[in-house]
Amino acid sequence: MASSSSPPPKLPIPGRRNILITSALPYVNNVPHLGNIIGCVLSADVFASYCRLRGYNAIYICGTDEYGTATETKAMEEKCSPKEICDK
Repeated sequence: MASSSSPPPKLPIPGRRNILITSALPYVNNVPHLGNIIGCVLSADVFASYCRLRGYNAIYICGTDEYGTATETKAMEEKCSPKEICDK
């Protein structure tokens, strides 16, 4: 039976090159297009892959814009929650 526990947290390793990579949040109130991926996510993802291939202790994190004004406004227009807008 497989374990349902989550993997251990990724922490800085003393004496090693530790890299934290983040990216801009894509706006959720517009129609998604290739520019969203290229401008917000793709370059950071490629850099993270490069760092891992080099053996660096790298972590790539991003998030959603659930608490931004544009997201809240769009959620009110569509009569749903900001989380539902971001999930969509």
